[in-house]
Amino acid sequence: MTVKYEVLARWSRLWVLVNYALFLLIITMGTLIWPSCDRNPNIVVWGIQIVILLCFLPGILKQNTRTHALLAFILLGFFILSVNTVFACYSLVTLSEVIVIAVLFVSSMLYIRWQSRAWNEKEVNKHSG
Repeated sequence: MTVKYEVLARWSRLWVLVNYALFLLIITMGTLIWPSCDRNPNIVVWGIQIVILLCFLPGILKQNTRTHALLAFILLGFFILSVNTVFACYSLVTLSEVIVIAVLFVSSMLYIRWQSRAWNEKEVNKHSG
C-alpha cells in the first residue's frame, strides 16, 4: 500500500484554510458581536488578535511550511486563553473557539509533516528515475 502524501497534504491544507477562516469569524463573533463573561465589545482586542492572525495569511497562501509551524506555535497561546474563557463562562462561541483552534493546530501540523514527506518522495523519484 502506497501513501500519497501529496493528497494528504492537500486535504490537510484544505482543513487549515477552512479552520483559519472559521477562527477569524469566531474571534469576530466572540469579541465584537457576542462577547462572553458579561464583557463589552472591544475593537482594540479584536484588532490585535486579527492583526496577529492575518500576519500568517501570505505564508499560508504560499504553502510555506515554516509559516504553518509558526501559526501552530501562536495557536498555543490562543488555545490557553480560550480554554480559560470556556471554564470562566461557558458559551457556544467560546467552546467552538477551542475546537476550531485544536483542529487548526492539528491540521497545520499534519500539513507540515505530509508536505515534507511529499517533497521527499519527489526527490527520491527524481533521483531514482
